[in-house]
Amino acid sequence: MLCAPLASAQVNALPSLPHLLVKGEATRDVVPDRFTVAITLSAIDKQPELARERVQTNLGALLTTLKSGRAITESIDASTFSIAPEHAYENEERVYKGIRATRQLRVTFADAEATRTFLATLPAGEAVQLGSIAPSFAGEVALRAELKAEAMRQTRETAALLATSYGARLGSLYSVSDVAPGFAYGIQAGRWPQARRGRDASAPSQEPPVVFDGAHALDRVEVSGSRITPESLAVGTITIAEHLYAIFLLAD
Repeated sequence: MLCAPLASAQVNALPSLPHLLVKGEATRDVVPDRFTVAITLSAIDKQPELARERVQTNLGALLTTLKSGRAITESIDASTFSIAPEHAYENEERVYKGIRATRQLRVTFADAEATRTFLATLPAGEAVQLGSIAPSFAGEVALRAELKAEAMRQTRETAALLATSYGARLGSLYSVSDVAPGFAYGIQAGRWPQARRGRDASAPSQEPPVVFDGAHALDRVEVSGSRITPESLAVGTITIAEHLYAIFLLAD
């Protein structure tokens, strides 16, 4: 029985027959070549239409800048308007301030230099706020397929080595999944102890699909309005990982 990736814990349960449960993993450190910038544009006014117009004006200016820069055109995404009343407390009284209009803008750049250039053009203030900068790798899909194949080979080799070491014969594959089985001997389902840099190797850890190494990842600064400079965009590496859990039956 071959379980599809991300199978449920019930499907990926341990068999009652003698078996070997092995884990395969493969990782690569890559330099990010895509940077997605998230920006919030907002304005407040007693008249909703004026607030909308100011947001739209700021958005238009940013789009003009993006057209002349090295942004990936198909990545530019502006959300619809979000409008909500806003209040503040003055002398312990709730005071109506007006209607806040908001739009979210997301855009991806093909390299760090283009990202820095764009950040240098952002006006500082509440009207245009930088929310986040997320690094990524353009070839991630193909790399993940390669890593998954490597992890599969690792599970087969490990199972064969274990069976030989204990004088047993390896039987057929019972299941394979990238979700850990429901363990019956002390390890929580979905978790697997492994050594990690800067952490206790005996502590179980939920494994994210992409691991950002704190020492090498993109500099995670406080980003809003005037609190960022283009020089703070430091590029390092990101680690892409694939994990597989395979159960092999033991032959009689």
